[in-house]
Amino acid sequence: MPNTIYRNFRQIEDAEGARSALLAEGFANSAVQLNLHGTRALNTTASAVQHIMDSLTPDDVDNTDKPDRPAALLSVDVDDDAQREQADSIMARFGAQEA
Repeated sequence: MPNTIYRNFRQIEDAEGARSALLAEGFANSAVQLNLHGTRALNTTASAVQHIMDSLTPDDVDNTDKPDRPAALLSVDVDDDAQREQADSIMARFGAQEA
């Protein structure tokens, strides 16, 4: 039964490397989709609230100076458990995280 797996990547280059490796291992181009995460524009109210909350928490506790958001999402269509394991193994080499 076909299934799609999704993995996040912290760096776009890692996601691109994983995509290239999947294609090199025989996954179809149409089965591997790379989507970049866009940053959302904050409205004035949301931005003000975020800045207030950030100022209440020390940076070394919440890492507000270093946001840890994924940069890209890679999805892979797999036909069976063997392909799923192969895709997971390939993406793990590039730092993939569960989406």
